Amino acid sequence: MATMSYGDNPGGGQEYDTGQAFGVPPSYPGQPGYGQPGSTPPAYRAWGIIALICGALFNAILGVPAALVGRRYGRKVPRLWASGDVQAAVSASRKARAWLIASSVSDVLGIILLVVISTQTSSSNFNNPSVLAASIKTQVQQRLSDSSGPDYDPGVTITSVACTPSGTDTDRCVISLSTGETATKMATISRNGTSYTTN
Repeated sequence: MATMSYGDNPGGGQEYDTGQAFGVPPSYPGQPGYGQPGSTPPAYRAWGIIALICGALFNAILGVPAALVGRRYGRKVPRLWASGDVQAAVSASRKARAWLIASSVSDVLGIILLVVISTQTSSSNFNNPSVLAASIKTQVQQRLSDSSGPDYDPGVTITSVACTPSGTDTDRCVISLSTGETATKMATISRNGTSYTTN
C-alpha cells in the first residue's frame, strides 16, 4: 500500500493512505479482487420452509414448485458467498426472493379459492329457508319447462317461493305462479341440511 509523507514533524511526518484518499476500495482477505464489505445476502430459509408448507396446504400446483425453486436458489447463496462469487450470491438471493414471492402469492390465491368454495358449500345448507326456497324454485321451474309435464300450461313461470319453518326439520313452502295460482309443498330436511324431500 503506497503512502505519502508531508511535513517535517519529528515523528517522521504524517502519512496518508493514497488508496483511501482517492476512493479506491480496499481488499479483504478471502475475496478475489476488490473486497465487498458486508454480510452474506439473505438466503430466505425460514420463508422458503413456510412457503413450502403453505403451498402443500393451499396451492400444491403452483405454490409448491415455486417454493422449491426459491429454496434451491436460497441454498446456493452461502456457498457462492463463501467461494468469493459475490455477484452470483446476490443474484441467487434475488432469484430466491422472487420465486418465494410468487409462491406466497399463489398460496394467497389458493386460500381465497378455498374460502370461496367453503362459502358456496355452506350456502347449500337447506336448513336455511331462503336456500331451500331457491332450490325448490329451480326444481319446480324445471318441471314446468318440461314439455312432458301435464300439470300446467306452457309458458307458466314461478314468480316466487317462500319457505317458513314448520317444525324441527320441516319447512312449509308456498309457490306462487304467473297465473296467480299458489301451491304448497312441505319439505323435510335430512342429513344435517344437505338434502331434503318434498311431498
